[in-house]
Amino acid sequence: MALLSPGLLMAQPASTTHPNCAETWIAFLPLIIYLLILFITLLKLRKDGTKLSDLLAEKDTDVSDNVLSSPPAPCTKSVSRFIAFLTGLVSLTVGVCITTFYMYCHFTNPDKAIDLSSLTTVIFGLGIGVLPYGFNKAAAAMK
Repeated sequence: MALLSPGLLMAQPASTTHPNCAETWIAFLPLIIYLLILFITLLKLRKDGTKLSDLLAEKDTDVSDNVLSSPPAPCTKSVSRFIAFLTGLVSLTVGVCITTFYMYCHFTNPDKAIDLSSLTTVIFGLGIGVLPYGFNKAAAAMK
């Protein structure tokens, strides 16, 4: 293409600027804070000896049963709770990454705003992952 039209080689690039060190730190700060919180949480859970399967177990007790007369029921694992946990974690990660990307692009090209309106379907799709857990809780409350 450049051989056919050498005038394209002389065209000026878009008005992009390279962000300075402070702008780069500001742009990546949400990602750094998110990873730091995730790392500290994992270390705290590992230190306490908590497993992921313990967090996903259903521990709701039936109030109508007499606690003294019956042994405690075993905790059951909830697939809908696991799906809600994963989609919540993924949606937080996507949100942090979108924020970091938007801030970095704003620092590199402040004249042109980025159109992120096509990402709403992704956000809605991640929100749908919480629905099975909500339906299970609503069905259990109506029993």
